[in-house]
Amino acid sequence: KRPRPALRARSVGRLGGGMAAAATAAPVLQAAPAGPLVVILPDNRLFQSLALKDPLDPSSWTATRRAPSEHALTDAREAEAFFADTASACGNPLHSIFVSFRQDEAGQHYFVNLGSAADVLRAGGGDRLTEVPESEVKDMREKCDLTLLYAQAKVGPPTPALQELSAPYLSDDELCPRRSIWATNYSIIPDLSLASTQRLILCNESTLCRTMPEERIFEYLTLIVNCHESKPQDSKYKVGACSMGRMPKVIYQAVHQWFSLGAENMNKVNDEIQEAIWTSLQSGTVAVHCLAGIHRAACIVACQYLWRHYILGHQHVPSDPREIYRRLQAARPAVEPAYQHVL
Repeated sequence: KRPRPALRARSVGRLGGGMAAAATAAPVLQAAPAGPLVVILPDNRLFQSLALKDPLDPSSWTATRRAPSEHALTDAREAEAFFADTASACGNPLHSIFVSFRQDEAGQHYFVNLGSAADVLRAGGGDRLTEVPESEVKDMREKCDLTLLYAQAKVGPPTPALQELSAPYLSDDELCPRRSIWATNYSIIPDLSLASTQRLILCNESTLCRTMPEERIFEYLTLIVNCHESKPQDSKYKVGACSMGRMPKVIYQAVHQWFSLGAENMNKVNDEIQEAIWTSLQSGTVAVHCLAGIHRAACIVACQYLWRHYILGHQHVPSDPREIYRRLQAARPAVEPAYQHVL
């Protein structure tokens, strides 16, 4: 029986005045999304998504069945069906399931607990949920098994990935078929990919913790960059090469902790990551992730643009942060330009 978690109520920067000059700049606050946040539920049998109109008020939440039809969770029968379906799909009790609904200026997630939401609704609603910071969720995850889900604003489809590659012996459909909903949360960055099996991938953590044998691009992983943890946990990675006896190198750097580094140390760490990404792409695919793959990991990928432009002299690679993020959003629409002080 799983214990129930306890809840409380050569650097880029030395180029063009980049990181070093901006090390003390204030972080940019992210604007609130215009519409409700949506959690996609690929493992659920009955329900395909959960919409959070007000993330802290479960009475405002609606769940969409696979039929599809939308139902407010103030309907007690629908709420019980939704919670039972989600607990079964996640293989965890509701109090071990957390939903991320926002990130602060440092890119750290804040969660609500699904068990607490069920308790509020069963009591007739009215109470608001407690925000649980990422640090507390990670502490709980070290003691017991948790399921982390991520709510994001609805966005349009991304721009298609590479159409023509220098190694055409494996087609895009063979490498990245995306035939299951579990395979929809990784994004190829065309500008920074070198060939069909030498791609730069921006993704969430969960994508790399599944086997997904049909997504053959992950068989060619040579490097994983973990942007939200500093403590090694290689065993959680299951995708592709990770389960084939060819575990790729893993770099652990909690980017949200870089605020405490001086400019020189931050430049050094970032420069080492960028050089490792470039070196690893010469022989395979690189995956860069944080929890959701839209803030911390996106910042590190944005720095790869700058590193190639200034260090390698690739003038065709853009160096304007606004253009860089426009291209990242074309590949992965949920990306937001956080961590401006790093750029």
